[in-house]
Amino acid sequence: MQKHYDKISNAGAEVLAISTDDLRGAESIVAKAVTEFPVLYTNKNNDVPISYNVFDLFGDGLASASVFIVDKNGNIAYENIGENYRHQVSGEEVLEALAGL
Repeated sequence: MQKHYDKISNAGAEVLAISTDDLRGAESIVAKAVTEFPVLYTNKNNDVPISYNVFDLFGDGLASASVFIVDKNGNIAYENIGENYRHQVSGEEVLEALAGL
């Protein structure tokens, strides 16, 4: 997402990453990843991924890597839910989804 962050921002969208990791790992992740967008940590509180139906899809006790585009009315306008533990959504896919709104 970082590679396409400016284009996504220019399309009127904001990128937020949500992680259920605890904060002990946050420092090393932040040090390694140079991101312009916020990374939010739920400190192992799984309520957010549970509410989006992306928690423990593969029996691993983790949130699936997924992308949701929420419109200005708070409705989910696009979703791409992780197909496996290696699933990643490209910035191009997000830009295409934004263009279709």
